[in-house]
Amino acid sequence: MNVRKKALAAVAACVLAVPVVAAAGANAKPNYENALVGRWDLTVTIHIEEPPLLTPLFCDFTADYQLHCETKPGYPDQLEGRGVWTAQKDGQFSFWITHHAHRDENGNPVGSINASHLGKISANKKKFTTKAHTYINLNDGTPWQGPVDVEGDAKRI
Repeated sequence: MNVRKKALAAVAACVLAVPVVAAAGANAKPNYENALVGRWDLTVTIHIEEPPLLTPLFCDFTADYQLHCETKPGYPDQLEGRGVWTAQKDGQFSFWITHHAHRDENGNPVGSINASHLGKISANKKKFTTKAHTYINLNDGTPWQGPVDVEGDAKRI
């Protein structure tokens, strides 16, 4: 079967499944699909040294599946990151984010940190946790660092 026929078959299967899903609506579990939308107070634990580094962030998840995070005011090493997210109906979700690795002597962002998080939002949709692996490119000719284990713990603002 060629690619076009496979794509049409997949679309047809989805169209046929809609009435079944709608009929099951009365017994459906809570939908978490948009549960991440909003502002979150997130603490990221980065296991790159002992003790691990803690980075307190404010993160905004938007309805168009975009993500923007920045270090809370008053903390050193201000980071700003952007990414994308997706969620499942059972509360599991993932997001990918990238931000600069550090600032140079003039305050300019240098390098990049790239992380892929897998998480779960709580049943009350007020907390979530994640686990991630991150890779760091210092843009100085050295090899990328990683994977570095990272964990996130957030509460809705």
